[in-house]
Amino acid sequence: MPDLPIKGYILQLVERNGPQWDYDITAEVLRAYGLSGRYWYGTVRLTLTDLFSGGLLDELDSTVDLDKSSGEERLLVKFGLNDFGRTRMVQTGLLEAHR
Repeated sequence: MPDLPIKGYILQLVERNGPQWDYDITAEVLRAYGLSGRYWYGTVRLTLTDLFSGGLLDELDSTVDLDKSSGEERLLVKFGLNDFGRTRMVQTGLLEAHR
């Protein structure tokens, strides 16, 4: 399990792997933290929304895909880290300044 809060882990994950769909980010966070269930799935999606509304992530694409959302009609979003997000990561020690 990572030693970071989930928000920090998500930022590092997107910085390291590039833009990703919310369902891929959520699956990785749940796996890394050993979490499961609808509560934690919703918590991670809410955290992504928080990072987006805080200006750290950009929405790069969106779609509705029943196969990727367990048969439920749900908006799926592809997120990418932006320059402000990288700057905040450096300021908080989540990313070294030389990148």
